[in-house]
Amino acid sequence: MNKQFKILGILGSGQLARMSAIAAKRLGYEVYIYCNAPDVSPAELVATKTFKGHFDDKVALLIFASLCDFVTLENEFISLRCLEYLDENKPNCLFPSSKTFKLTGDKISEKNHFKEMGIPVAPFLKVLNPKEVIEFAKKHSYPLVLKTSKGGYDGYGNLTLRNDNDVYEKFHLLKGELLIEAFIPYDMECAILVARNHAGECVTYPIAHTIQENHICHFVSVPAPIDKKSEEQIKEYALRAMKSLDAVGIFAFEFFITKNKDIYLNESAPRPHNSGHYSIEACETSQFDNHVRAVMNLPLGPSHMRAPHALMLNLLGTKVGEARLEPMESFLKVKEGFLHLYGKSKSKPGRKMGHFTVLGNEPGEILTTLKQLKESYTL
Repeated sequence: MNKQFKILGILGSGQLARMSAIAAKRLGYEVYIYCNAPDVSPAELVATKTFKGHFDDKVALLIFASLCDFVTLENEFISLRCLEYLDENKPNCLFPSSKTFKLTGDKISEKNHFKEMGIPVAPFLKVLNPKEVIEFAKKHSYPLVLKTSKGGYDGYGNLTLRNDNDVYEKFHLLKGELLIEAFIPYDMECAILVARNHAGECVTYPIAHTIQENHICHFVSVPAPIDKKSEEQIKEYALRAMKSLDAVGIFAFEFFITKNKDIYLNESAPRPHNSGHYSIEACETSQFDNHVRAVMNLPLGPSHMRAPHALMLNLLGTKVGEARLEPMESFLKVKEGFLHLYGKSKSKPGRKMGHFTVLGNEPGEILTTLKQLKESYTL
């Protein structure tokens, strides 16, 4: 008789772990959270058990993993050394595996791998000093984007360089391993989710148009307004990337599309992704449900949409202090609107505090509603 798996472990305790835990518990699984946050975090409010520790303590991580049937991650910032230790001492437990993370754990490794797989990426170079950036600029011209190889997100760890003076003034503002990247004059940013289980079964989600302000995604609109050829090319690149990584779980792949319809893979995320939160209500199977299914080695569910269009507004903190959405009533009155607050007790400007999804037939009307809500709330 096959063993009935019962416990999913999650490394991390933010909103992605929270929504993954809710999906797992609907299937009857217990969820253990490994958390380094001193205060009560979003996932703790729904987890079966929470374990406190450091993410660089490989022995504590192994003890945690030994209590679980499978373990997954909320983010990609745990050291590869610790992930390899888990795989060595408890094989076939951690998904995505350390071998997958070795290919995607930093932007340089990630871009080199995708380039080798024949997937277009922006020209880039690992750089050690400002002079190497200036040499790169002679070939690719300004503006350029300087990035930290590991740990950057939501605009953090990225700097735009517009001339030689910028290079000398800004190069030392970023720490760790750095890369310089040519700026792609894109017309649109898009994202696609791909789920893949142990058996290699894959499911792709509708392509989302991610609308950014100051390098932070504020709106997500699905399906993206792109032509069929671009849609099929993005799906092909994403599936090629997923299979080449031997990835298990759900991954997000972010793409740039230029006015000439050239497509570049910007980066990947080896976990549920902000661009896929709309799927909770809009899709037959949400990204969190399929992430849990993939990690727990279950058949994947269909990803088709339940409505013609879905738009999502990220609810970002507007102040420092107690987290309270006001006026909440404005959101609750919206027809086919779905409000998600993540249970974070403290707010600060730009912090992701929740999201609001609206389903409907007219994306223009929905976006107008969301923009009005965006300008009127405090959180």
